[in-house]
Amino acid sequence: MILSEKQFTLNPLMPLMQRFFYTLLYYCLTPLFFLRLLYKHQKSNAYKEQRQSMRLAERLGIFTKPEFANEQAPVWFHTVSVGEFIAALPLIRQVMKDYPQFPLVITCTTTTGSAQIIKTFSTEMKQGKIAHVYLPYDLPGSMRRFLKNMRPRLGIIMETEIWPNLLYAAQQMVIPVWLLNARMSARSAKGYKRIKGLTRTALQQFTGIAAQDVLDAERLKKLGAKEDSLLITGSIKFDIQINSEDIEAGKTLRQQLHWQDKQVLIAASTHKGEDEILLRVYQQLKQNHPQLVMIVVPRHPERFQSVYQLLNMDNNRVIKRSAMADMPGNDDKPADILLGDSMGEMMCYFACADLVFMGGTLVPTGGHNILEPVAMGLPIVYGPHMFNFNAISELFLHYHAVLQAADKESLEQAINTLLSDKIKAEKMAAQAKQLIEQNSGAMDKMSVLLKPYLK
Repeated sequence: MILSEKQFTLNPLMPLMQRFFYTLLYYCLTPLFFLRLLYKHQKSNAYKEQRQSMRLAERLGIFTKPEFANEQAPVWFHTVSVGEFIAALPLIRQVMKDYPQFPLVITCTTTTGSAQIIKTFSTEMKQGKIAHVYLPYDLPGSMRRFLKNMRPRLGIIMETEIWPNLLYAAQQMVIPVWLLNARMSARSAKGYKRIKGLTRTALQQFTGIAAQDVLDAERLKKLGAKEDSLLITGSIKFDIQINSEDIEAGKTLRQQLHWQDKQVLIAASTHKGEDEILLRVYQQLKQNHPQLVMIVVPRHPERFQSVYQLLNMDNNRVIKRSAMADMPGNDDKPADILLGDSMGEMMCYFACADLVFMGGTLVPTGGHNILEPVAMGLPIVYGPHMFNFNAISELFLHYHAVLQAADKESLEQAINTLLSDKIKAEKMAAQAKQLIEQNSGAMDKMSVLLKPYLK
């Protein structure tokens, strides 16, 4: 007998069988995950001093139970990496302000995310108000150990983190879990559809889902999310709070580099294959814009050294951010390029810049968040691959608030236009900033959703 897709999905045994095979596969892959962590750690020699120890046991849910300043059950936030943590930070701070009696647990899955969390909340961690560990791999025993040790009163998962064994364990322990700022790209939806029964069960185990926009909600609903627990709140990324300390740090950095009279282009969060293109574009633009300098910030720390070697190939004066403390005080010769080989300073780099190219868009990675530099009042250019932020991209393109380039030639032309026409660049940046103001408010809506669980 051949089952139709509908019958296959609704067969109550299928999600159970899929979770069994999913877990079996995860067990088989776990040694490879550990080997990958070891490899990345070894590749990131230049960054080790700023990173935390590997803490491999945490990946299996093994850690010392945290001692909080009071005995209240904590509120748990999961932000997969740096970007999600920074986006969630206003909401985290709001919960801390409105419910100071509850300690917090903040988890992530990347070493860079961990470094950012510790840097931001080091004082609160010492005071017993916040605990931080890695979210374990999605194995049944690991997730049970994690939840048993933490016993959160509420779990808040940001964006698109659907872990079947975690959600099953939370349901068994009667721990409410919300998926906030949820997004579901067409590419991600296609992947989840391959295990539709498992995805459907996992989505229905969320207490509620707050989607960023109509498209995200529609895709989540098609994958099995319950309509009565699915809401549209907008993106919390529009609720950006610019820190005056970052602005001042950017100004200071510009002075240290002797770039006060320069035009500063930042290539933010670049991926493999993009740096070569950007270097050629920079060299071409430099011929007509001799005051042009550039900041290059690779997305992944393990690429810092290889990008540094690339940038040095054409007689450019390249300086590493990590080496600036060792520069002689009388070195007043401006650098051509700054390699941003530090973490947690992206806002500082934006504050130092005049124009932004957003990485992950010249290669099919899907792009990164453009709203932070927009909030800084900077004009933005990106490549053709912005599918991770499709709704935001469409909105900004519709109102001519960003420029999108199809290839190297059109990227060079777009940047040249903004460097040559200051009025056009300022007008575009102002229009983008206005769109942020018009679309803010998601955090307030999310705060209302969480209120019943924080009594």
